[in-house]
Amino acid sequence: MPGGIGVPTDTDGDGRYEDVNGNGREDFADVVLYFNQMGWIAANEPVAAFDLNGNGRIDFADVVALFNRL
Repeated sequence: MPGGIGVPTDTDGDGRYEDVNGNGREDFADVVLYFNQMGWIAANEPVAAFDLNGNGRIDFADVVALFNRL
């Protein structure tokens, strides 16, 4: 993902990538990168893997869901 330092990972095994920047942990940098790359994620990544609130699309609600995990 542009701006990440590694490959996004699923930190809890639920099929969704919470570690967006690939640094091995969930942190505020993941929230910022997700927000900045929402359009890129929607166009280039499997939506189900990044749809953190389960509504079937990439949107600001996913950013909020990611932030609430911190």
